[in-house]
Amino acid sequence: MYKEVLRSMEGVELFPSISLILFFAFFVLLVVWLVKHGKHHWDDAANLPLEANDNHEFLTKES
Repeated sequence: MYKEVLRSMEGVELFPSISLILFFAFFVLLVVWLVKHGKHHWDDAANLPLEANDNHEFLTKES
């Protein structure tokens, strides 16, 4: 039943190609963003769980 519905739609053959292009573009943009931030940013993020909580003022806001 679904095959007949999809076959009757005009332009349905473009959907897989568009999906592939969107996925590839997202993946490429993600890699570019990761490379652009550099290793220093990720080293700081990796050390966050090891640091004492008193160094992070935003976590211990006093009202």
